[in-house]
Amino acid sequence: MQSTDRTDGSPRNEACANIGSCGTAQRSSAPEGIRPTAVRTLDPVPIYLVPQALSAAIRRHGRSIVDIRAKLNGHNLFAITITLQEAGGNEY
Repeated sequence: MQSTDRTDGSPRNEACANIGSCGTAQRSSAPEGIRPTAVRTLDPVPIYLVPQALSAAIRRHGRSIVDIRAKLNGHNLFAITITLQEAGGNEY
């Protein structure tokens, strides 16, 4: 068995040894300057229609989508909430 160079009990990853990013994320990596202003909520959809509902929403709103959340409601229905970017805001 090969010996593994360890740092603080974890295997040392040489790929990230020089860039200083070997820790866990401490903050959100969302782009700065995005101001979501519109929130759209789709009608509750059953699980087998979630892909079609998401696809239709993405076609309708395109690059203005900032966030998509799906939450399981009662009776196996999902509430889908889409947050949109302000018109004329920064694109990422």
